[in-house]
Amino acid sequence: MIVEIASICDAATANGAGGRLNILGSFDRIFSQFPLVIPQCAAAFRIRYQRAESGVHKLALSIEDVCGHPIVPGMESNITFEPVAKGFDTAAMNLILNMQRLKIERPDKYIVRLVIDDEEYVALPLYALEAPQAGQGTADEMKN
Repeated sequence: MIVEIASICDAATANGAGGRLNILGSFDRIFSQFPLVIPQCAAAFRIRYQRAESGVHKLALSIEDVCGHPIVPGMESNITFEPVAKGFDTAAMNLILNMQRLKIERPDKYIVRLVIDDEEYVALPLYALEAPQAGQGTADEMKN
């Protein structure tokens, strides 16, 4: 099993479990004043699996600070990876977690974790940073 795509984004849609995964506005950092409320965002994943891996798997998704404290309640579920169709070696599963009003209390590095069957497959960083003061620019702009 491999995760082909993992993204924090503004929005995502999928055309069926293994169909097309559409990702809009992928990001890994936010510049803002705090506390911050992100009105709408999503975590999107595309997982490729072998024929022998079809079946029910335990899935957990969390968003934590760097000390491992969750900023929202974690999600746990069982998910079925459908049998691989005849004539194919592998299949893909699209997963999207839509989040409304995600609250981030303070600037820090946060981690979006995807765990399948008690094994971590993804740890996406999300940097929440103080917005630069007027005229200062972003950290990348200040380097140049």
